[in-house]
Amino acid sequence: MNDRKPLSGADLIAGIVKGQVPRQVRLFAAQGLLPISREELLSLQCVLSSDPNEELASVAAESVRGEELSTILDWLRDHPPESIVLDQLIRVRDEEAVWALVAGHSNVSDETLRVIAKNASPMVQDIIITNQVRLLGCLEILDDLRANPQVNQVVLRRIREFEEEFIEKVLAEEEAAARAGPSVEDAIEALHAIGAHIPKETSMPYPLTEDEELEDAIRKAGKSVHSKLLTMSVHERIICALRGTREERSLLINSRNRLIQRSVLACPKLSDGEIEQFAASRSIAQEVIKLIAANTRWLRQYPIMSALAMNPKTPVYTAKSILPRLNLRDKMRVSRDRNLPPVTRKIAEKLLDTRR
Repeated sequence: MNDRKPLSGADLIAGIVKGQVPRQVRLFAAQGLLPISREELLSLQCVLSSDPNEELASVAAESVRGEELSTILDWLRDHPPESIVLDQLIRVRDEEAVWALVAGHSNVSDETLRVIAKNASPMVQDIIITNQVRLLGCLEILDDLRANPQVNQVVLRRIREFEEEFIEKVLAEEEAAARAGPSVEDAIEALHAIGAHIPKETSMPYPLTEDEELEDAIRKAGKSVHSKLLTMSVHERIICALRGTREERSLLINSRNRLIQRSVLACPKLSDGEIEQFAASRSIAQEVIKLIAANTRWLRQYPIMSALAMNPKTPVYTAKSILPRLNLRDKMRVSRDRNLPPVTRKIAEKLLDTRR
């Protein structure tokens, strides 16, 4: 007598991720022929859509695509799938209604949410930007939303408002506790390890977590003691930007993450000398230059103002308002600097002609 307990859908998914389920069983699941519940079968088919066997993966993906939209939505609402299932589902079903439910799902991983943020419609973006708990747990989502070709001005404004509020809370010692979402990274790596083909991975890649600009700045500065910055989360780098040393700020300002840049500039210990260095740096992000130029207190400092005028990354409309306030020598330097935009040099030349 066989008392072995039949495998559940979760057991089969775990076995598939580890490459331990025979092809014939995987094929039956892909075709919808296993004697398990419809919900478990849907979960299996989602995971099998990235099976190493492309023919089997195609069968599984077509099975999921063939389901009625209402069935998929009811399944998401009433039978919470695992994180890896949700990740594979958005790669097979790209309807806005599906993505909207996955984006707000309690089981969605940070990795999957970042993919959605970078590719979703404005309606789904709005769902993401209003979930502040998840944003606090994965601040990289803000940059992913910005990088979305469909992002609109409303979402961009709400991103800025969130960043400002977040920085203010940290400065006031009222930080919200960051809650990390369930991670699906290990399961994804396991799928890759067995030769899985993630649907649409080329057109919808998982966003990078590395900060190459910060890594490059640390390498060029030769500050190996600060390599710890590379192992920090975005949240930890923000705290460091607000409370760290001058050397740490000089490195963190090079981060590509705008929230980290803004945190450096919001640091209470930041000196005018540091601002002058940032304003003069030609390797710094233009966003930092714009933030400095928008601060009227800093613009009252002549060294900062002249450094901005001589930085090629300073927008022409900003340079135009600064140039009349420069002394004759600095106007001449601007007019002769071939690295500056031609329009900026032309404005300086006209001011010099008027002076003569």
